[in-house]
Amino acid sequence: MSDQEQNVHGELEPEREPAARRYVVALGALDTAAEPSAIVSKAAAAAAEDAAKLTALWNQGPTGGGIFRRLAVEIGRLLPWRQRRMHGAMIAAINRNVDATRALIDATQTFQAHVVWYAQTIAAVAVPPRSAAATLEGVEALQRALRGLSADWMKYWESLAAREQRYDAKMASLTNAYDSVLQVATLAQQNTVALRRAVEALTAGPSATSAGTATPLARAAGAGSAPTAGPDPDAIKYLAFEDRYRGSREEIQRRLAEYVPLFLGASNVVDAGCGRGEFLGLLRERGIEARGVDINEEMIASCRERGLAAERIDALTFLSGQPDASIGGLIAIQVVEHLESDYLMRLIDTAYRKLKPGAPLVLETINTACWAAFFDSYIRDFTHVHPLHPDTLRFLVQASGFAKVDIRYLSPISDHDKLPFVKVVHERDATPTVVELVEGLNAHANRLNSQLFTYRDYAIVAHR
Repeated sequence: MSDQEQNVHGELEPEREPAARRYVVALGALDTAAEPSAIVSKAAAAAAEDAAKLTALWNQGPTGGGIFRRLAVEIGRLLPWRQRRMHGAMIAAINRNVDATRALIDATQTFQAHVVWYAQTIAAVAVPPRSAAATLEGVEALQRALRGLSADWMKYWESLAAREQRYDAKMASLTNAYDSVLQVATLAQQNTVALRRAVEALTAGPSATSAGTATPLARAAGAGSAPTAGPDPDAIKYLAFEDRYRGSREEIQRRLAEYVPLFLGASNVVDAGCGRGEFLGLLRERGIEARGVDINEEMIASCRERGLAAERIDALTFLSGQPDASIGGLIAIQVVEHLESDYLMRLIDTAYRKLKPGAPLVLETINTACWAAFFDSYIRDFTHVHPLHPDTLRFLVQASGFAKVDIRYLSPISDHDKLPFVKVVHERDATPTVVELVEGLNAHANRLNSQLFTYRDYAIVAHR
């Protein structure tokens, strides 16, 4: 080595020492980051234990021994205390899986940051300053190493993404299975309550079973038309159906709140087909005296459990027994579509006679003139009898003597669910042919929207 090269090396050595120290620190930090994280290992082990616990809870009970033992296992899975244990174990498993995934992501990000740090610090010591050619060769070697490291990391991230997709798929499957089990368990519990109530009514004697009237399940949600004595064993099914598809009590009350001002200052208000009592609860909050009638004994039991005045009887029979001009208001929410035509017309005629002068009549139903509402809401309910066009129901109310009759359209379908309109983005594209085509498409979209996607419900609001 020449004196000149030795001088150069001697002058550069003090500058390389700090870089070498930084390199050693970065390398040590990278080794530490590469070690398996205790948090990740602990979270993964806890998640595995939760999964094993869920499997044990689900399979708890006798195994083998024929169909009767298997039937005992299946029935045991529906018991409320078993459902609570499954619910708690499943929530814990989901939370621990989330913790494990979050810890894995944090550890990966930490390791990636240390790799970048290591790559930055190694550049200062990886290339000996002997010549321009050697320097260029060292830089190229470093670049190849970094490209190789980058390729390895891309493969790692692809593997991690695939693992995350599998995890999401398993969690979605687990969530769907839990929802299905919860729905079946809820229905089983409701059937148990209904069965106990029916047995109590039967053991109480004939007077208890003939106190109210009921109808077949085909009229279970409506005001009723063909009374049948005794408890209805299918009544619980429609209550469960409403709980699943109509919405929560809180949601329905928010939607029905707009009717309350119509009944302010009134008394002796009747909610025909009161269902779970959402509107009765709103009237009670405003101090308005009201009572509900419904032929579904489970609906009535649900109302009475909340302290609401409700009677198991069909609406026409109830109204016929009231003095003329004695009812302060009548409302029927999602009821008229459950009634036969002759029963509906007699119900409106009777309501006109029994309402006080100026008292309101509100009949809300599904807007079957909106095709989306018809195919989504109307045909889903197996107890619906006749679809009622807004003009048809308004005519029936007017024909019974109500002079002032309005139609209120409710629950508009959002613009997001409607057919979109076409726009010309660039002026250069606005040729006469393109403009004519766009206008034609938008006219058809507007026509379809006016038939398919308008309002899901409507209400006839009349005054005596």
